Amino acid sequence: MLVAAMMVTMSANAQEKKNEIGVFYGVESASNIISVVTSGFAAATGDQSSWWGPVGIEYYHHVSPVVAVGGVAVLASCKAEDEKTKSKDLKETFITVMPSVKFNWLRKKSFGMYSALSAGVMFASISTNESVKQADPKAKDETLAAFMFQATALGIEFGGDFRGFVEAGLGEKGLLCAGLRYRF
Repeated sequence: MLVAAMMVTMSANAQEKKNEIGVFYGVESASNIISVVTSGFAAATGDQSSWWGPVGIEYYHHVSPVVAVGGVAVLASCKAEDEKTKSKDLKETFITVMPSVKFNWLRKKSFGMYSALSAGVMFASISTNESVKQADPKAKDETLAAFMFQATALGIEFGGDFRGFVEAGLGEKGLLCAGLRYRF
């Protein structure tokens, strides 16, 4: 962190300020893994789960050629459906908001490589239908908040002002994530 702070102060005036906004879709996010564990019990009783996300948006402001700061917002969801009755037994929704820092370690005009760290809060909403609540007195709707993160080990971006990107990491954006960014 000290080295990053020194790099920011030494080169803050060497580059004009740049902003970027992006959208992405990932696979195997932390909330997906949590949902698989929690709905795994439902699947054992004859439920079928469907999952989508994480889908999200991000914003970064480049404070130097190496460091960008910003934030990430992610939405993901899972539904479990009873295989016999086709009724929805369980719905889980995950909304995550995280401040983020991105370290550009290779930055060319139309190609770049980077790593990023994000940490924040995930809000989870879990709801069950009335028949499940009647069958199991312990079943109830819940809303909770928990710590969430994203550690992107390697990100590759390519293009001009509109840039495609692919990331490999661990956390709420997923093990793999891809999307588009616009630099302005």
